[in-house]
Amino acid sequence: MAGGGNEERRDSKVREPRTMGRIGGEQMKSDWLKKYGFMIAVAVVLAVVAAYVVYQYVRSEDRFPNSPTPAPDFALENLDGEQVTLAGTNGKVRLMYFFFSHCPDVCPPTTQILSKVQQHLKDKGVFGTDTMLMSVTFDPARDTVVRLREYAGKFEADFSGWQFLRGEESYVRGVAREYGVEVVPVEDGNFIHQNLYVLLDKEGNIRHYYFVGNQLESVDPVKIADDMIYLARK
Repeated sequence: MAGGGNEERRDSKVREPRTMGRIGGEQMKSDWLKKYGFMIAVAVVLAVVAAYVVYQYVRSEDRFPNSPTPAPDFALENLDGEQVTLAGTNGKVRLMYFFFSHCPDVCPPTTQILSKVQQHLKDKGVFGTDTMLMSVTFDPARDTVVRLREYAGKFEADFSGWQFLRGEESYVRGVAREYGVEVVPVEDGNFIHQNLYVLLDKEGNIRHYYFVGNQLESVDPVKIADDMIYLARK
């Protein structure tokens, strides 16, 4: 019995320093957090902000990850009879659309989207100076200058930065094909064709295709305009 009591006292003496040490360590930890906790929190916030900035930079750099492809050259006429070429419009970011004004379905609403792109570019102060739109008809026999002026008016096209272009029929359809738009005549004067926009950078390279098709509700004119502004500022 006496031996057991002595052993208990020895255990108590052994445990006491451990308890004291734990309490002392917790106190030191608390003091350290009070002293450095705010600085650590600030450092974490700054690290998060820096990571976000890097992410935004990388994402913007990857907006058009594919290598630029030199665009095919062309020489067409605008509604004033002036020649418009690829090289002659270099220095501006261009959005190109192949269409025909007698189109019974996708061309009018797709052109209406271009009208919204035009407005956003105007709001940003880059329309006609750093960016331009080009609508190219592949049905020049019916799309006369008078007809195209009337058609452009329906969409409030501003000719200072939105060109409606014409050319000899076989030539224009060849240009369309080079830009990825196949034009197939069908009965009643209609055509089967790819419905898309082609984005050209300032140097005359194809940077992106916006495949519109008949999914018009999925097309964001603000996003397209912002892409043009992004390339104009590079």
